[in-house]
Amino acid sequence: MAPTIIETLRQNLRLALQRHSFAEAEQILAHLKKEDPLSAQTRGFELELYLESNRLPEAAILADQLCRAFPDSARIHFLAGKLEYRRKHYEAAESHLRESQRIYPSPQTQYWLGKTLTQNGRFDEAEALLLSVRDRNSWAWLALAWLYERKNDFDAALKACDAFLELNPANSFAMEQRARIRAKMLDPDALIEEAEALADFGEAMPEGVFPEFVQRLFETGQAPRAREEIASHLQSLEPRDCVKLAWTCYRFQAYDLACTLFLAQLKSNLPNFKYLAALEAAARKCGRLAQVLDAYHPLCAEARHLYGRCRLLARREK
Repeated sequence: MAPTIIETLRQNLRLALQRHSFAEAEQILAHLKKEDPLSAQTRGFELELYLESNRLPEAAILADQLCRAFPDSARIHFLAGKLEYRRKHYEAAESHLRESQRIYPSPQTQYWLGKTLTQNGRFDEAEALLLSVRDRNSWAWLALAWLYERKNDFDAALKACDAFLELNPANSFAMEQRARIRAKMLDPDALIEEAEALADFGEAMPEGVFPEFVQRLFETGQAPRAREEIASHLQSLEPRDCVKLAWTCYRFQAYDLACTLFLAQLKSNLPNFKYLAALEAAARKCGRLAQVLDAYHPLCAEARHLYGRCRLLARREK
């Protein structure tokens, strides 16, 4: 087949992936694999499809194969880095992204490397990378807001969040992040008073603020009320807030609540070994290891590392 047709298929596949039209992308990829089955570009598209459609176990197997088959492909290493970031394996993500940047320097790779280094706590290098690409990628402002938030520099975090919102005014995630940062800038009593005032008027707290409110309750010795608030909001929690609250409960030794909240978001956190370890530790503290085992067993086929964890937990249960 003429190279121009292969290029047309690649372009159509790029557009389908950008639109998240995964069924269409699957069909185009099948056609492309018939015409150009062995190239790094085709295999890279396959990896990208798995990654973007959240088929992470399949993506992990393929990424390992492709990094060995195409060690000089910047794109393969870039996609492998994004995959490891999604799996919260940040050291591995950094390794792949650095190799991608070495092979072919790219602002997009710098952006993802900056995000990864932020998660690894390497704030100075991460900040330099994100600042260098913020004029070409507005999402770097949001990544900078998270970096400054992690450093507890809330003024800088708020400014970075506002800079992003100037360019993307309708972005709900950034609005939630701004509300959360503003909540963190309040002292505990002020935040609790503000939440109570909203409740008096029958208004809900802004998205993302509820976990901060609960944390302040724990910090000010109001654990029983924190438990009541979580129980009353349990059915309506967003997944992100549920995970944040799980970690908060774990830190404040409310292990039964932590176990419940961790279990609620188990399926979407299977690759996160730190998450699984915290779930199991919380379950041990509150005598719920059997419940964790029951949750693990149906998921072993898609997350084979759970087999070993099941065996260990079963021994501890005896």
